[in-house]
Amino acid sequence: MTISAAVLGRPITHSKSPLLHRAAFRALGLDEAQYRSFDLGVDELDSFLASHRDQIGFSLTMPLKERLVELAHIHGWELDDTAGLTGVANTLVRRDTTTLVSNTDVQGIVRALEPSLGSRRRPAEASDRATVLGAGATAASALLACRELGMTTVEFLVRNPDRADHVLELGRGLGMSVSTAPLSLIAPSALVISTLPAEAVPELRWSPGRDGGVALDVAYASESSFLRAAETHGLTPIEGTMMLVEQAVAQSAMFVAAAGDRATSGNDPEDENLRSIIAEAMYRALDGQSASAHG
Repeated sequence: MTISAAVLGRPITHSKSPLLHRAAFRALGLDEAQYRSFDLGVDELDSFLASHRDQIGFSLTMPLKERLVELAHIHGWELDDTAGLTGVANTLVRRDTTTLVSNTDVQGIVRALEPSLGSRRRPAEASDRATVLGAGATAASALLACRELGMTTVEFLVRNPDRADHVLELGRGLGMSVSTAPLSLIAPSALVISTLPAEAVPELRWSPGRDGGVALDVAYASESSFLRAAETHGLTPIEGTMMLVEQAVAQSAMFVAAAGDRATSGNDPEDENLRSIIAEAMYRALDGQSASAHG
């Protein structure tokens, strides 16, 4: 089975995707598999994809996520629900007869949060309530993840409510109760997700009477003041590296399954054994890089 994949974006030098996917391929015994990175802007994406048809799949980061969905509509590629609903995508996979576009950030958030959210006591008055900082593309992914995690009410904390129209419309279409509030006070919630860059998170006030809950910072900075504050106020902190790895696990499983389809001996991208091997390899690679950086 031969796999050739890559991560695309601008800037791209900071991306941990090559580290993660190469580790997964090694763990699966795919020694000939390749995973590269390309610095690419929005206007270059269409021609790049057309000229690299030998690649079985791509991971996409900013600023390409919305453009990929636009191209899917133009070319008639298959959009799964995560990409179709959020309007953003981070994965393209070429299968035997179709090209699939997906947003694995949703899976990444769900799988990063599910173990802790299921085992932790939630605030009694807010057991199905979530708070999301920001209202951009990642906030849309967070909203879908909140629905999968059983949340029915989501409040978006924003500086400019006019920019929240997309997530509010999406939430209402999903049958959820959604609203906006100033980026200042976090009310009791079972789940609090920051989708903002670390430098854009202001000093926040936290409502008293908090009892349990989980907090995720999707930014994977080495230190998160948001998570430290959340922990101080009784929430279980989940670092963004968990979401980073879990969304990459979903991508890697899709790449492997697509390559298997071409070889007529495919793997199921939802196979938990496959995902377990990939996840273990990716976490080990990330831990090894962290240890080297601090060694």
